[in-house]
Amino acid sequence: MKPLSFHGSHIIFATNHGKVVAARTPFEKILSARVDELAVDSDSLGTFSGEVARPGSMLDALRGKIRLAQSRTESPLLLASEGSFTSADGFGLLMHGIEMLMLVDNRTGVEIIEQHLSHNTNYATATLRSPTELADFLPRIHFGSHALVLYPEGVPLVGNVHKGITEAAEAERAFHLCAALSPSQSVMAMSDMRAHLNPTRMKEIERCCERLATRLSTLCPQCGSGGFGLTGTVPGLPCVECGTPTQRARGEIHSCPFCGAAKELPRSDGKTYALASECEWCNP
Repeated sequence: MKPLSFHGSHIIFATNHGKVVAARTPFEKILSARVDELAVDSDSLGTFSGEVARPGSMLDALRGKIRLAQSRTESPLLLASEGSFTSADGFGLLMHGIEMLMLVDNRTGVEIIEQHLSHNTNYATATLRSPTELADFLPRIHFGSHALVLYPEGVPLVGNVHKGITEAAEAERAFHLCAALSPSQSVMAMSDMRAHLNPTRMKEIERCCERLATRLSTLCPQCGSGGFGLTGTVPGLPCVECGTPTQRARGEIHSCPFCGAAKELPRSDGKTYALASECEWCNP
């Protein structure tokens, strides 16, 4: 098989929220590749604010965006992005986000997936019952440079969600409209996680693009194609106290998306022992 290279390539980014600005610099710097935007109705596949449910996994959403792009272009390289945000501690005190990218090579049908986990997020939600509570919430999401979403509690979402709010007067007006519609006079608030209205998230997408571009520049030792990278882990990291192998990853599996060649490598973070609290023997 002739090695497939991504250097100097032309990539089409399927997005509805201006994410191409996060991709252009990393791909140009690392691969001398050009990235152009293709506007697709990704909101039809689900919205952060919930009016349209997001069925399935992040991979399902990515594949849906790629299909939207494939219906509109025959370009050989298509890129899509998806994000997910949740509480990292189960209590809503520490939030994290996962950004995932999928590059599809239409020439071969190969999917190359990269992801980036970060605690650098302004993701937050709250139930508000007064303008004072609204004022207290706004600094949490870096309001102004980052947008706000408000909607009334206890009523259908469709037609009642106020998105993209970046002005204080607009936020107060939307709050009173939502409170008047809610049976409990309560307003649900959340940070607007759409990338074009969330510079913090856009920066994390850029970091994920850097990871993907680096992966695409990494050549398979067997076939010479780009895209060689992390695809799995090997359990068995020994406990620092008793030495028993744990379910934590001992090593990483790196493989080629084109020829399937794979090899085991040490953990990229250099960790050689698991904590006793992670050990099934020390902490059953």
